[in-house]
Amino acid sequence: MMSINIVAYKCKKCGRVHFPFHDRCLACKSREFEEIAPKGNAKLLTYTTIFNLPWGFDQRFLIIGIAEFENGVKAMGQVDAQSVEGLKLGMKVRPNWASVRQQHGEDIYGLKFEPIE
Repeated sequence: MMSINIVAYKCKKCGRVHFPFHDRCLACKSREFEEIAPKGNAKLLTYTTIFNLPWGFDQRFLIIGIAEFENGVKAMGQVDAQSVEGLKLGMKVRPNWASVRQQHGEDIYGLKFEPIE
């Protein structure tokens, strides 16, 4: 497992966490942020299945989810599951920076969530 290679931004004025970066805080319009990294496991907030994938994907479908880390960072990534059966909103998932596909024989890395309950 690799370290999670994403950075979120916490507004210094109101504390709202943004990922990805925004020029201004979506809550208070401040422009001052501190960088924070996601921490711990995450909770699956929502997910969907994509069946009409672009050219270059070997899978028949992908499950994509949005999860919230223990420190409030929310991020989107692939859900590492064979089907949506067994997935439920609010379940714990383990984040991993892993290969999400291959392109021209090389691994392309991104965020993957593995169900752990």
